Amino acid sequence: MSGRKLPFVSASVCEAVLDPGDVINRIEEVFHWHAEGSIIAAKPSAMRIHCDVPAFKSHTKSVVVTPLSIVGIRIVGYCVHPDGSGPSAPNSTRLVLLIDLHTGEPIALIDEHYNYTLRTAAAVAVAAKHLAPENPCLGIVGAGGVAKAVLGIFAKALPLGGVVVASRRPESRDSLVRHFRDKINVPLEATNSIEQVLAYCNLIVTATTTKSPLVLAHQVRPGMLLCALGSFELEPEIYSQADKLFVDDWSQTESASDIASMIKNGLLSRDDLTAELADVVTGRVEGRSSPAEIIIVRTEGLASQDIALSHWAFTEASRRGLLQYLIT
Repeated sequence: MSGRKLPFVSASVCEAVLDPGDVINRIEEVFHWHAEGSIIAAKPSAMRIHCDVPAFKSHTKSVVVTPLSIVGIRIVGYCVHPDGSGPSAPNSTRLVLLIDLHTGEPIALIDEHYNYTLRTAAAVAVAAKHLAPENPCLGIVGAGGVAKAVLGIFAKALPLGGVVVASRRPESRDSLVRHFRDKINVPLEATNSIEQVLAYCNLIVTATTTKSPLVLAHQVRPGMLLCALGSFELEPEIYSQADKLFVDDWSQTESASDIASMIKNGLLSRDDLTAELADVVTGRVEGRSSPAEIIIVRTEGLASQDIALSHWAFTEASRRGLLQYLIT
């Protein structure tokens, strides 16, 4: 392979070629592929490395996406800062290598710093189409890159009555609201009070790096949909009072630090799971069946969706003549 040119798709090119509205449809398609058995995941699903000094985390996931005739290898690595930030840092490693399923040849390398925020948001937006309460008002806790994607994609996926954003830093939440003020026809508000978000909104998305609960059991009202994208964001008692619990992949979710702790302490088990999201999206399992149901969606992220989204970005970048090349 000496001197071979490997196509590369940068994060900025991904942002230029991927339409958030279309991403919703494509992520929903991958859920259908899971339900059909068209996705083959590595076992174990992830190879993880944790280092305490310096504080560093890395994981690698690999899947076969048979409808696209590709194998994808996703590599993530980042330093963990004292405040818990780091996973979304611009200088962190977020790469997807695409391989031709029939020849074994490398197809392209994709920087997925932008893609993974879209995938994260679109996966819960697809779930919310089936699980959200009537007249949804979106409350977002967190104002980073994932929260930005959540606001943009949810505004396309659902008929929102309003949006309230809360975060630790006023500049981040104010910036997020300003960015969307003229882009979506929905009332927007920024606040420093998570309590205000929970009192006003019935569709809650938490996208933070917290290590302690942000949403407490006494703040949860009938009819709420709670979408937790990070660990430890929901008080454990909420899982007990919820009517339904959905995850994207139980084998991954049960190993997440917050979920594993609840399982160990007897607060949660596999029997408490209503279904995986692919079953809801395909209609195998009923979504929301009552306006008063309290529903939790806890996602870890499906590598299949990351791989498929990277392939779509590569295909579109190639079509538009936006590929760069690495010499291997």
